[in-house]
Amino acid sequence: MRTLAPFLAVTLALCGCSAERPESAAEADVVEPRTATMSELDPFSFDALIPRGRAGGREAGAGRSRAVANPVESLTATPSPVAGAATEPAAHPAAELTAVPAAMSTAGPAALDETRRHAGGGEPLAGEATTVDEGLSRAVEGAVATALQRARKASKGKVHGDNTVVSVMAIDASTGRILVQRLSEFPLVPASNLKLMTAAAALAELGAEGAFVTEFLIAATVVDGVLQGDLVVRAGGDPMHSREGDGSLARWLDPLAEALGQRGIRRVEGALVLDEGQWLEPGPGPMWPASSQHWRDYCGLAGGFSANGGCFRATVTPGAAGARAGVVLRPRHHGLTRKGSVTTAGSRVAVNVGANRGGVTVRGKIKAGSRPYVAEFSHPDPVELFGEAAVGGLADRGLIIEQGYRRARGVVLEEPVERVAELRTPITSVMQAILLDSNNPVADQLFLATGAAVSGAGTREAGANAVRASLARLGLNTRPLVQVDGSGLSKANRATAQQLAALVAAVIHQGGVMRTAILDALPVAGRTGKLAGRMRGTAAEGRVRAKTGWVKGASGLSGVAETAQGEEVVFSILVGYPLVDGLNTAAWKPMQDEICVALAGWAGDGAQKGAQKGAQR
Repeated sequence: MRTLAPFLAVTLALCGCSAERPESAAEADVVEPRTATMSELDPFSFDALIPRGRAGGREAGAGRSRAVANPVESLTATPSPVAGAATEPAAHPAAELTAVPAAMSTAGPAALDETRRHAGGGEPLAGEATTVDEGLSRAVEGAVATALQRARKASKGKVHGDNTVVSVMAIDASTGRILVQRLSEFPLVPASNLKLMTAAAALAELGAEGAFVTEFLIAATVVDGVLQGDLVVRAGGDPMHSREGDGSLARWLDPLAEALGQRGIRRVEGALVLDEGQWLEPGPGPMWPASSQHWRDYCGLAGGFSANGGCFRATVTPGAAGARAGVVLRPRHHGLTRKGSVTTAGSRVAVNVGANRGGVTVRGKIKAGSRPYVAEFSHPDPVELFGEAAVGGLADRGLIIEQGYRRARGVVLEEPVERVAELRTPITSVMQAILLDSNNPVADQLFLATGAAVSGAGTREAGANAVRASLARLGLNTRPLVQVDGSGLSKANRATAQQLAALVAAVIHQGGVMRTAILDALPVAGRTGKLAGRMRGTAAEGRVRAKTGWVKGASGLSGVAETAQGEEVVFSILVGYPLVDGLNTAAWKPMQDEICVALAGWAGDGAQKGAQKGAQR
């Protein structure tokens, strides 16, 4: 039996759930041991955050001005309904979705005083606790001021503190005390930081042993190795993606062919029927990038069925000078016409790829002697890709499906129904693809599968409702959250730095598989993923694990920093700014790195460890 820290019972109405816990929550003082499936979560309430007092017992925030009106209240509004966006049940009116209006999605408060304008809104909002660690406060404000100066210069004055929001939240994970709180209640576009919520909610709902499950059913007889009818597949949302693989589906098709063979099925007279049930029709999400980008791998679609995360993987290997280069396209069976070829010529790699209903193209030139060139790009329909790959892959293994595949919904089979095969992919196996590689379609598949597990519908709305319910069970306030996908690709998404920092703290608090699966999959500063080249040679190297995120007009970094004393500081840094190219590299990433270095160098009790090296710029 585990006793919670006293601060968990305190209600300060900062960034946690309401004082009234969900009915299923354990009592505040004692929590019964959790089952292996995590069906009973241990709510981690960040209503319980306690501002860290200053040296000498001075009250945190004493003497700080609170005269500025709360711009969040004046700039936020309930958004117009967005297809797939979650809305709170009528029984919970306090949890209505709020988001900044479209016109303000990347703009900051306009009614701030001169100091706040040039600092990007450094003064706390009304009702928001002041920054409670002076050393970290100075470090954060200095980093923000420098970043805004860089942004103003790089954008030739188009981006500045008057139209930019920099939101920061940092919490001592062991005590729940706020270390930094800067515009942290402002709903901003979280970009790929939203994947943290998708991953945590899936683990909370599906459990440590949760899996994508794809069932193969028959209701016809098998005579002399021939199934005299259809082979029906129930959608399970499996992305069938292996981050270490080459895009082939052998990992799934080999056991499938073996299971069917053990049942005595060597040929199917009917079709492979893909029952999509209540899963959504694959298509771009609301406020996704322009259609000209939909061929890119980050715009891969999701649905009840998928293969290789809904994407192609092309590997181009140069041959002798002037000869054709070798092109391997996976999945091998995809249903589209192959177009183009690649010649071994020229002084560089210039290969164009893309796919649409008209065909799949791989064409261009590759320099002789160069390394193989690998490109990933989306298939126009993940369900059709699965159907083609399954029928063709089984044929390669000697099992013929005479009528190919066909799509259907709500297939009813006459009894007796027999399950002849089942494919299971653990959800923990996709965490690195989602958090380390930031794979969008895999994250969207997990998002939809979570919705299907909870409500039976693999839709955006069901997924968003499932995430909200899961986060509420973990103790988070979900009121400002707007979610229309699992990846964070959509600019319709909204979250706050408070929510993201509180989420990371909740993950740490839960421990076990949830902590391991998520934290171990996050990029590590100076070591792995999209942080591999950042913060090298600083106090943060090897000690910051965080999810990166960027879409045009929004940048984010959320995770945990381990101090030299072994303390864990959870944090979230979100930026909303006008749509000007190049600023993530010129201003926001260096700022995030500088803040992370300060957090990793924090020595506790209001003091900051003197890190000798600044963030790598």
